[in-house]
Amino acid sequence: MQLLLKWVLITAAVIQTVKAEFDLALYGPYEYYTSSPITPRPWPNQFETFFPNNNRLLTNISTGVCNLTLRDYHAAFEAPHGSVEARKMLSICNRHEACIYGQLVPSITLNYQGASIFLGLAPYILSTLGPTVAKLSVLSVHRPLLAFLISLGAPVSTPVHVFDFDDPRDLLRDKARKLVIDRIDYRVALLISVIQYVLAGLAATNVISTMIAVGQNTTLAWACTTQFAPLLWVVLASFVAVVAMVGTLMIKWTYPPGNSRLGVSSAHVKRLVNIGCVPWLFAHTLRNMGDAVRSEITVCANTTDRAFCRGIEKHTKLPKLAVFLHIAAGCMSFVLFLFGTAVFSALQLVTFIDAFARIIARLIASSVICRLILIFELAGLRGAGP
Repeated sequence: MQLLLKWVLITAAVIQTVKAEFDLALYGPYEYYTSSPITPRPWPNQFETFFPNNNRLLTNISTGVCNLTLRDYHAAFEAPHGSVEARKMLSICNRHEACIYGQLVPSITLNYQGASIFLGLAPYILSTLGPTVAKLSVLSVHRPLLAFLISLGAPVSTPVHVFDFDDPRDLLRDKARKLVIDRIDYRVALLISVIQYVLAGLAATNVISTMIAVGQNTTLAWACTTQFAPLLWVVLASFVAVVAMVGTLMIKWTYPPGNSRLGVSSAHVKRLVNIGCVPWLFAHTLRNMGDAVRSEITVCANTTDRAFCRGIEKHTKLPKLAVFLHIAAGCMSFVLFLFGTAVFSALQLVTFIDAFARIIARLIASSVICRLILIFELAGLRGAGP
C-alpha cells in the first residue's frame, strides 16, 4: 500500500514537472516575450478577480496551471514604467489569457463566446432606450447638471442619420400626439426635482461602477492590458452631450429677450457708470449664478424660460456654427456607438449569466430611469408654463 502511494506521488510529481516544462516552452520563458512600444498600464493588477459566476474556476486556473505566466505578468506590472520588462506586459497578458482558455472545456469556451456576441449587441439595445442628442441638448439649456447626469446614466443615444441636422426646435411641436404637463404645485415640483437628481445620480453611479467592474474583471481581446476602455466609453458620451448643448445654446441666443441681444438696457448702462465696472460685474455675476441655480432646480413644467416652447419662427436663420455642432454631435454619437460595440464584443472571460445580470441589465435599468426623467421634462416644456 505504501509503495502504491509512493508510486502515485512520484507519478504526480513527474506529470507536474512535464506540464511545467510544456508551459515554459509554450508561454515563456520571460525573456522571449515580445516587447510593445506602447503598452497601456492597468490601474489595478489584472487577473486578481473575475465575475462571480466563474471566479473560483478562473482563479484556480490562473494561479495553478498558468502560474508561470501569472508570475511573469506580476513582474512586468511591478517593473518601472517604460522599462523593457514593462513593455512586455501586453505579450505576457495575451499569453496568460491564452493559457487560461487552453484549460477550459469546450462548453465553457462556447459560453464565453456567446456572452461576447450578446455584449456586442449592448450598444444597440441601449440605443433603443436612450435619448437623442437633440432632446438631451434641449434639457441641458434649462437644467445642465441634470442633463449631464442623464448623459452618464444613458451613455448611448438613439442613432440618427449621420450628417443630418436634428433641429431641436421641432421637439416641442406637435403637442397633440405627445405628452404635455402643465404647471405643477411648487412643493410637489421641488420634491420631484429632488427625486430626479437622486435617481439620475444613482443611474450615473451604477453605470460608472459597472464599467469599472468590467475593466477589472475582464480583458479585451484586442487590447489585453487596456482596462479604461469601458469607462472611456461612458465619459465620451457626456462630451457628446456638451457639444450638442453648446449648439442648442447658440440657437437659443438667436431669440434674445427684449430688443437687445445681450440683454443690457439703458438702465444697466447708467448703473454701470454710477457704481463702476467691477462692482457691476460682480453683482451681475451673482445675479446670473442665482438665476442658473434657480433654473437648475426648477422642473421644466414650472420654468419661466420657455426656450423652444412657442413663438419661434421656423424660417429664422440659425447660426452656421450651431448647425455644425449638432451635426458633429450626431457624428460623434455614431462613432461612440461603434466604439462601444468594439469594446463590448471583445470582452473576455465573461459568462452569459454575468454578461446579462451584472452588465447589460444594470445598464438597461439606468437607461430606462434616465429616459423617463427626460420624457417628463420635455413634456413640461410643452405645457403652458407658469
